[in-house]
Amino acid sequence: MMHRKAAGFTLLEILIAVTITAVIATSAFAILNQALGTQTNAEQNDRRLAELQRAMNRISMDLQMLADRAVRNEYGDLLPQLMGDKSSDESFISFTRQGKRNPANLPRTEMERVTYRLSEGSLVREQWLVLDIASTDQIVERELLKDVTRFEVEFFHEEQWLDSWPTTDASNIERDQLSSLKPKAIKLIIELKELGELIQIYPLEGAG
Repeated sequence: MMHRKAAGFTLLEILIAVTITAVIATSAFAILNQALGTQTNAEQNDRRLAELQRAMNRISMDLQMLADRAVRNEYGDLLPQLMGDKSSDESFISFTRQGKRNPANLPRTEMERVTYRLSEGSLVREQWLVLDIASTDQIVERELLKDVTRFEVEFFHEEQWLDSWPTTDASNIERDQLSSLKPKAIKLIIELKELGELIQIYPLEGAG
């Protein structure tokens, strides 16, 4: 009786099998890597969105507490209650707000001056330690948002959006008006590379 010799794998068959396995492994790794990359991008976008939301909430809270009070800068110049400029190199908005924290109940004003501006690609918030400063050393700066590609502010007055406020130089405005002169609304435009452009409009109470 004849016995058949057990069939084995040829070297060619083994090489083909190894190649197919390698291709499958490479494809699986590419799919996994893409999925992880998508997840990482989503997480980064979520973090950026949260950072943006916190910054916008901070601005909104400050504007809701807008106070009728002009201030003096380090040169002694009287500045209006609210001012800003879209066309400057560092677009900004500066105003007086009430509601300054005073946990120790010290005998001091509850108003403060704050400024938002774009500085070297970051949105920063400046806080004056006193209402009428004697030097810039009395200004504390805090970074709110990094990698901002655009920050602009516009002011709605007489049915049109303006690039700056007030509409005339502060020196030409009556002193009592400097403490209360404000537009009907403020528009803020913030653009981030990852999330695009956000436009927020804040109506102001008591505007003329």
